[in-house]
Amino acid sequence: MLKKVLLLALQMSLLGAAFGGNVLIWPMEGSHWLNIRMIIDELLRKDHNVTVLMASGALFIAPISQPSLTFEIYEVPFGKEKIEGVIKNFILTWLENRPSPSTIWRFYHEMAKVIQDFHMVCREICDGVLKNRKLMEKLESSKFEVLLSDPVFPCGDIVALKLGIPFMYSLRFSPASTVEKHCGKVPYPPSYVPAVLSELTDQMSFTDRIRNFISYHLQDYMFERLWKLWDSYYSEALGTYDNNFILLYFPCLFFFNSIHLC
Repeated sequence: MLKKVLLLALQMSLLGAAFGGNVLIWPMEGSHWLNIRMIIDELLRKDHNVTVLMASGALFIAPISQPSLTFEIYEVPFGKEKIEGVIKNFILTWLENRPSPSTIWRFYHEMAKVIQDFHMVCREICDGVLKNRKLMEKLESSKFEVLLSDPVFPCGDIVALKLGIPFMYSLRFSPASTVEKHCGKVPYPPSYVPAVLSELTDQMSFTDRIRNFISYHLQDYMFERLWKLWDSYYSEALGTYDNNFILLYFPCLFFFNSIHLC
């Protein structure tokens, strides 16, 4: 009996108070918002305070009246029709140029045009937050502890660095696997790992492996050109931060179905 009492006393001495934290969300439109919503629901269930940054021209993201959930709306120079047009163009380009051995170059060529338009919208979204001094001061005073970002929308990392808080991604995915390969140093052998957007599986024939090899190189070329457009933007926004600092600060934590992964 004494042993049980001592064991209970030991367990109780190890108990500590658990309080919810302040989480800032950098979301993405479309189906990605559904994934973020699942994570938000789980965070709220665990008594965290959640703030979602929402553009005034958001299409799918809509304010919800719920305790501990706040939507911080900021102005952008476009309406819902702009987001709707980008998503529609993406879907039509995909359906009309499905990747195959004979259409693979045209597919990536047309997709690059759509993604370039998407990046222009992203820049306006980034400006809506980063160049809004009043909003940034409000976010800084809110004392957030972490920022959860969708990896497809750029600038979530910049906001986190500006606020001096860690950040994590909602998906273990980035366009052309850029983050995974170059920052996470994850191996992507084309003979075994299908390229994003290739519609291939891990069961590939010799022809599929050749096609996958070509897909990787086309994606690297396409996204290297597209991401170069962000070099000057990141340099201007981060100022004294250098690449080594950013890489050291880069997150290895991901949320996937509310599970922490690294």
